[in-house]
Amino acid sequence: MKTLGLIGGLSWFSTSVYYRTINQLMSERLGSSHSVKLLLYSVDFNDFKTLQEKDDWQQIEIMMTDIAQRLEHAGAECIVMCTNTPHLVADKVQQKIKVPLLHIAEVTAKEIVKQKINKVALLGTKFTMEHSFFKERLLKNGIEPIIPDAQDRDIIHASIFNELTKGIFSNETKNKYLNIIEKLHKEGAQGVIFGCTEISLLIKQADCKLKVFDTTEIHSRSAVDFALSD
Repeated sequence: MKTLGLIGGLSWFSTSVYYRTINQLMSERLGSSHSVKLLLYSVDFNDFKTLQEKDDWQQIEIMMTDIAQRLEHAGAECIVMCTNTPHLVADKVQQKIKVPLLHIAEVTAKEIVKQKINKVALLGTKFTMEHSFFKERLLKNGIEPIIPDAQDRDIIHASIFNELTKGIFSNETKNKYLNIIEKLHKEGAQGVIFGCTEISLLIKQADCKLKVFDTTEIHSRSAVDFALSD
Protein backbone atom coordinates (compact mmCIF):
# COMPACT_ATOMS: atom_id res chain seq x y z
CA MET A 1 0.00 0.00 0.00
CA LYS A 2 1.32 3.43 -0.94
CA THR A 3 1.31 6.30 1.56
CA LEU A 4 -1.01 9.26 0.88
CA GLY A 5 -0.16 12.84 1.80
CA LEU A 6 -3.26 14.85 2.68
CA ILE A 7 -3.43 18.64 2.92
CA GLY A 8 -6.43 19.34 5.13
CA GLY A 9 -7.98 21.95 7.38
CA LEU A 10 -9.60 23.73 4.44
CA SER A 11 -11.99 23.31 6.27
CA TRP A 12 -11.53 20.64 8.94
CA PHE A 13 -15.19 19.62 8.51
CA SER A 14 -14.60 18.37 4.98
CA THR A 15 -11.18 16.98 5.94
CA SER A 16 -12.85 14.76 8.53
CA VAL A 17 -15.10 13.43 5.75
CA TYR A 18 -12.04 12.71 3.61
CA TYR A 19 -10.36 10.82 6.44
CA ARG A 20 -13.45 8.76 7.19
CA THR A 21 -14.31 8.10 3.53
CA ILE A 22 -10.79 7.05 2.54
CA ASN A 23 -10.56 4.64 5.44
CA GLN A 24 -14.04 3.23 4.83
CA LEU A 25 -13.22 2.63 1.17
CA MET A 26 -9.93 1.00 2.08
CA SER A 27 -11.60 -1.37 4.54
CA GLU A 28 -14.20 -2.25 1.90
CA ARG A 29 -11.47 -3.07 -0.61
CA LEU A 30 -9.11 -5.00 1.67
CA GLY A 31 -11.21 -6.05 4.66
CA SER A 32 -12.43 -4.44 7.88
CA SER A 33 -9.07 -4.66 9.68
CA HIS A 34 -7.38 -2.45 7.08
CA SER A 35 -6.98 1.32 7.14
CA VAL A 36 -5.06 3.68 4.89
CA LYS A 37 -1.44 4.72 5.32
CA LEU A 38 -1.40 8.50 5.25
CA LEU A 39 0.26 11.67 6.43
CA LEU A 40 -2.02 14.63 7.20
CA TYR A 41 -0.96 18.26 7.36
CA SER A 42 -3.85 20.35 8.67
CA VAL A 43 -3.79 24.06 7.83
CA ASP A 44 -5.24 26.83 10.00
CA PHE A 45 -8.22 27.66 7.80
CA ASN A 46 -8.22 31.29 8.93
CA ASP A 47 -4.74 31.80 7.42
CA PHE A 48 -5.95 30.45 4.10
CA LYS A 49 -9.23 32.40 4.22
CA THR A 50 -7.35 35.66 4.90
CA LEU A 51 -5.11 35.12 1.86
CA GLN A 52 -8.16 34.30 -0.30
CA GLU A 53 -9.90 37.49 0.77
CA LYS A 54 -6.77 39.44 -0.27
CA ASP A 55 -6.74 37.50 -3.57
CA ASP A 56 -3.13 36.64 -2.74
CA TRP A 57 -2.82 33.44 -4.76
CA GLN A 58 0.94 33.76 -5.00
CA GLN A 59 1.23 33.38 -1.23
CA ILE A 60 -1.29 30.52 -1.27
CA GLU A 61 0.86 28.82 -3.90
CA ILE A 62 3.94 29.24 -1.69
CA MET A 63 2.06 27.86 1.33
CA MET A 64 0.64 24.85 -0.53
CA THR A 65 3.98 24.08 -2.17
CA ASP A 66 5.78 24.17 1.17
CA ILE A 67 3.24 21.78 2.71
CA ALA A 68 3.33 19.42 -0.27
CA GLN A 69 7.14 19.32 -0.13
CA ARG A 70 7.06 18.59 3.61
CA LEU A 71 4.67 15.70 3.03
CA GLU A 72 6.80 14.41 0.17
CA HIS A 73 9.95 14.53 2.29
CA ALA A 74 8.10 12.74 5.11
CA GLY A 75 7.30 9.82 2.80
CA ALA A 76 4.05 10.68 1.01
CA GLU A 77 3.87 9.06 -2.42
CA CYS A 78 1.15 11.39 -3.71
CA ILE A 79 -0.50 14.61 -2.58
CA VAL A 80 -4.24 15.03 -2.01
CA MET A 81 -5.57 18.55 -1.37
CA CYS A 82 -8.74 17.91 0.65
CA THR A 83 -10.58 20.82 -0.92
CA ASN A 84 -11.51 22.27 -4.32
CA THR A 85 -10.59 25.97 -4.35
CA PRO A 86 -6.82 25.63 -3.69
CA HIS A 87 -6.57 23.52 -6.85
CA LEU A 88 -6.38 26.92 -8.53
CA VAL A 89 -2.62 26.64 -7.77
CA ALA A 90 -2.37 22.84 -8.09
CA ASP A 91 -0.51 22.85 -11.42
CA LYS A 92 2.17 25.15 -10.02
CA VAL A 93 2.51 23.01 -6.89
CA GLN A 94 2.85 19.88 -9.03
CA GLN A 95 5.78 21.46 -10.88
CA LYS A 96 7.70 21.74 -7.60
CA ILE A 97 7.24 18.22 -6.25
CA LYS A 98 8.31 14.84 -7.63
CA VAL A 99 5.29 12.80 -6.51
CA PRO A 100 1.91 13.09 -8.29
CA LEU A 101 -0.80 15.46 -7.09
CA LEU A 102 -4.27 13.95 -7.56
CA HIS A 103 -6.20 16.80 -9.17
CA ILE A 104 -9.81 16.92 -7.98
CA ALA A 105 -11.16 18.32 -11.28
CA GLU A 106 -9.40 15.69 -13.38
CA VAL A 107 -10.78 12.74 -11.42
CA THR A 108 -14.25 14.32 -11.34
CA ALA A 109 -14.21 14.82 -15.11
CA LYS A 110 -13.30 11.16 -15.63
CA GLU A 111 -16.24 10.09 -13.45
CA ILE A 112 -18.66 12.31 -15.40
CA VAL A 113 -17.43 10.81 -18.68
CA LYS A 114 -18.10 7.33 -17.28
CA GLN A 115 -21.70 8.38 -16.61
CA LYS A 116 -22.04 9.56 -20.24
CA ILE A 117 -23.08 13.06 -19.18
CA ASN A 118 -21.88 16.03 -21.21
CA LYS A 119 -23.50 19.05 -19.54
CA VAL A 120 -23.16 19.69 -15.80
CA ALA A 121 -23.82 22.42 -13.27
CA LEU A 122 -20.77 23.50 -11.27
CA LEU A 123 -21.27 24.80 -7.73
CA GLY A 124 -18.50 26.02 -5.43
CA THR A 125 -16.75 29.16 -4.28
CA LYS A 126 -16.59 32.04 -6.75
CA PHE A 127 -12.96 31.06 -7.34
CA THR A 128 -14.04 27.58 -8.45
CA MET A 129 -17.03 28.74 -10.48
CA GLU A 130 -15.39 31.73 -12.16
CA HIS A 131 -11.75 30.73 -12.68
CA SER A 132 -10.73 28.27 -15.38
CA PHE A 133 -8.87 25.57 -13.41
CA PHE A 134 -11.96 23.35 -12.98
CA LYS A 135 -13.93 24.29 -16.09
CA GLU A 136 -10.97 23.75 -18.43
CA ARG A 137 -10.59 20.15 -17.32
CA LEU A 138 -14.28 19.55 -17.92
CA LEU A 139 -14.12 21.08 -21.39
CA LYS A 140 -11.06 18.98 -22.31
CA ASN A 141 -13.19 15.91 -21.59
CA GLY A 142 -16.10 17.09 -23.73
CA ILE A 143 -18.18 18.27 -20.76
CA GLU A 144 -19.94 21.64 -20.87
CA PRO A 145 -20.02 23.36 -17.45
CA ILE A 146 -22.90 25.63 -16.46
CA ILE A 147 -22.48 28.02 -13.55
CA PRO A 148 -25.18 29.96 -11.66
CA ASP A 149 -25.91 33.60 -12.44
CA ALA A 150 -24.07 36.35 -10.54
CA GLN A 151 -26.66 36.67 -7.77
CA ASP A 152 -26.75 32.94 -7.14
CA ARG A 153 -22.94 32.77 -7.20
CA ASP A 154 -22.94 35.39 -4.44
CA ILE A 155 -25.39 33.32 -2.39
CA ILE A 156 -23.33 30.15 -2.73
CA HIS A 157 -19.99 31.84 -2.06
CA ALA A 158 -21.27 33.63 1.05
CA SER A 159 -22.88 30.47 2.43
CA ILE A 160 -19.64 28.50 2.06
CA PHE A 161 -17.53 30.94 4.06
CA ASN A 162 -20.17 32.20 6.51
CA GLU A 163 -21.88 28.87 7.19
CA LEU A 164 -20.59 25.60 5.73
CA THR A 165 -16.92 26.01 6.67
CA LYS A 166 -18.10 26.88 10.19
CA GLY A 167 -20.20 23.73 10.48
CA ILE A 168 -23.54 25.51 10.01
CA PHE A 169 -25.93 23.52 7.80
CA SER A 170 -29.45 24.99 7.75
CA ASN A 171 -32.58 23.96 5.89
CA GLU A 172 -32.93 27.53 4.62
CA THR A 173 -29.54 27.37 2.90
CA LYS A 174 -30.24 23.85 1.65
CA ASN A 175 -33.45 25.05 -0.02
CA LYS A 176 -31.57 27.94 -1.66
CA TYR A 177 -29.10 25.48 -3.17
CA LEU A 178 -31.89 23.20 -4.38
CA ASN A 179 -33.62 26.16 -6.06
CA ILE A 180 -30.36 27.12 -7.79
CA ILE A 181 -29.81 23.53 -8.92
CA GLU A 182 -33.35 23.43 -10.35
CA LYS A 183 -32.67 26.62 -12.34
CA LEU A 184 -29.53 25.02 -13.80
CA HIS A 185 -31.50 21.86 -14.57
CA LYS A 186 -33.88 23.98 -16.65
CA GLU A 187 -30.84 25.36 -18.49
CA GLY A 188 -29.96 21.84 -19.57
CA ALA A 189 -27.72 20.51 -16.80
CA GLN A 190 -27.81 16.70 -16.64
CA GLY A 191 -25.83 16.53 -13.43
CA VAL A 192 -24.40 18.77 -10.72
CA ILE A 193 -20.86 18.95 -9.38
CA PHE A 194 -20.48 19.74 -5.71
CA GLY A 195 -17.29 21.67 -6.36
CA CYS A 196 -16.89 22.63 -2.73
CA THR A 197 -16.14 19.77 -0.37
CA GLU A 198 -18.56 21.07 2.27
CA ILE A 199 -21.63 21.06 0.00
CA SER A 200 -21.99 17.29 0.36
CA LEU A 201 -22.45 17.86 4.09
CA LEU A 202 -25.50 20.03 3.29
CA ILE A 203 -27.12 18.16 0.38
CA LYS A 204 -27.32 14.45 -0.48
CA GLN A 205 -28.18 12.67 -3.71
CA ALA A 206 -31.65 11.89 -2.33
CA ASP A 207 -32.35 15.64 -2.20
CA CYS A 208 -31.57 16.22 -5.90
CA LYS A 209 -33.29 15.38 -9.17
CA LEU A 210 -29.96 15.61 -10.98
CA LYS A 211 -27.10 13.14 -10.75
CA VAL A 212 -24.75 14.43 -8.05
CA PHE A 213 -20.98 14.37 -8.51
CA ASP A 214 -19.61 14.70 -5.00
CA THR A 215 -15.99 15.76 -5.41
CA THR A 216 -15.09 14.64 -1.88
CA GLU A 217 -16.24 11.07 -2.52
CA ILE A 218 -14.76 10.94 -6.05
CA HIS A 219 -11.41 12.37 -4.90
CA SER A 220 -11.29 10.00 -1.92
CA ARG A 221 -11.98 6.99 -4.15
CA SER A 222 -9.21 8.05 -6.51
CA ALA A 223 -6.82 8.37 -3.57
CA VAL A 224 -7.60 4.80 -2.50
CA ASP A 225 -7.13 3.60 -6.09
CA PHE A 226 -3.69 5.24 -6.10
CA ALA A 227 -2.75 3.81 -2.71
CA LEU A 228 -3.53 0.29 -3.96
CA SER A 229 -2.00 0.68 -7.43
CA ASP A 230 1.16 -1.16 -8.48
